[in-house]
Order: sequence, then C-alpha cells, then structure tokens
Amino acid sequence: RQVVEDGPNYRTERLLYWTRPGLQSVAYLLTPKQSRLPAPGVLCLHGHSSGGKDEALDPDSIYRGFGRSFAEAGCVVLCPEQIGFGERAFSDDKVTYNVLVHGLNMVGHTLIGLRYWDLVRALDLLEKEPSVVKKRIGVMGLSLGGEMTLFLAALQTRLRAACVCGYLSTHINSFLDRPHCTCGHLRDLAKHFEHVDLAALIAPRPLFIDTGSRDKMFPDRDARRLVRQLREVYDLFARPQPHLGIHVHGGGHELSGVRSVPWMLERLRERDE
Repeated sequence: RQVVEDGPNYRTERLLYWTRPGLQSVAYLLTPKQSRLPAPGVLCLHGHSSGGKDEALDPDSIYRGFGRSFAEAGCVVLCPEQIGFGERAFSDDKVTYNVLVHGLNMVGHTLIGLRYWDLVRALDLLEKEPSVVKKRIGVMGLSLGGEMTLFLAALQTRLRAACVCGYLSTHINSFLDRPHCTCGHLRDLAKHFEHVDLAALIAPRPLFIDTGSRDKMFPDRDARRLVRQLREVYDLFARPQPHLGIHVHGGGHELSGVRSVPWMLERLRERDE
C-alpha cells in the first residue's frame, strides 16, 4: 500500500492486491482523520470510464466525487478498479470487450463473474481494515458500477445497504432494447430474472435507487415501477419506508448524490435491530 494523498480530512492510499491466482486488482482506500475509528465503510464502484476509480473521486465527473463525499462524512471508503478501466485497461488493441466476453465464455467464465469475484475480494479487504466496523458496510455505484452493486448486494448479505445509480430498470427496456456494451450481457439472465427479481434478493436490507429523468439508457419510469413492486416485498418484512427509496433527479446518465449519499449515511449509522 502506498499513500498518494494526505489531506486534512482523510488519507488516500493505493492498494494492490490479489483477487485470484494470476489476477491482481488495485483500489484507493480513503481513511477519515476527523472521525472516531473504527467507522462505517463504503465500497464506491465506478462504471464505464477511462479514468476508472479516479473518476469516483472527481467532483467534476458524472460521479460527483461520491467517494470523497463519504470520506468527508467520516466513512472509510474503498474505490476498486474494475477490469478494463484505469490501471486495469487493456494494453493490446486486439483485446476488445467482444474478445474478452466471448473468450471467457469459451473457457467457462464470464466477465460479470470475474468482476463479481473481484468485488467480493474488495469487500473482504474492507472488512479486514481495523478502521472499519465490519457490520456497517454499504455499496454504491453508477452504471456498470450500479449493475455490480446489484449483483454484489444480492449475493453478499454482509453488506448492510446498497444504492444502485443509473442502472435499475428492466432488461426489456435496456439491454434487450438498444445497443449496450457486451460486458452487461450474461447468458440466460433475462430468461430467469428481471431487474426487480434480482433487487428483491437484497430485501429486507436497505436499497436506494438514484436515477436521472433524462437517462435514455435506463428509463426512470421502469425504476419507479420497480420500487412500487419491491415495496410489497419489503412490506412482508415490515421494514419502514426509509429501507426502500428512490430519487429521480433531473440529470441524465449520472449520479446525483443529493439524496442517495445522505440516505446511505443514515442507514450505516442506524442502530442494530
């Protein structure tokens, strides 16, 4: 690990770690200085962007610097780099997403599977940090980051809360309706599960959706309908209204954070039931 920034409010370190034999990942770890430690932790996931994890910290990007927002609010933040971006970008022009996705399928793997396991290891890493309260970890991401937030939160009950930005809608009005990057395709997924089915696996843990009214890739009308459907699931667990929420902001395919970041902070600081 290497310190890359030591500011007045938090310290930023670059971590290099193995996620499986022969495969390394890299992440930024932000540790607050003005808060009592251990503190809640947040996994902040970037989407398609040349800057990768760096954009999750950039206030001028479509991520609105949400990683920094959590650190400044007193959380320990881990921003992992996803395969294909930033320091993990493909160096050879021959390695395109089509080559990677179909090549992985030929040998019995999927890109989503590799990325999912990378994030499981990132969660393991964050849990083991002495500065983190391991039962108070949330995950939040935009676009591809929102997709991986959905899969990770659905399958990892260790996560206390999840916020999906710019993704949750329906298969029929997104990946089955218009050209999308092939990294979002998973064989037979839409045959068995819609977005709402995957999101229902998160219940009764808190879930929030941050989506734009001008996002042409993931329609907000579908996100609103999904929340209405999920309310019936959360009602089965007698969960209060704040456990499931949505903010439809006026932007496009971007993260707002105006309501989603405070929501996440509230959920991570709530008393254990």
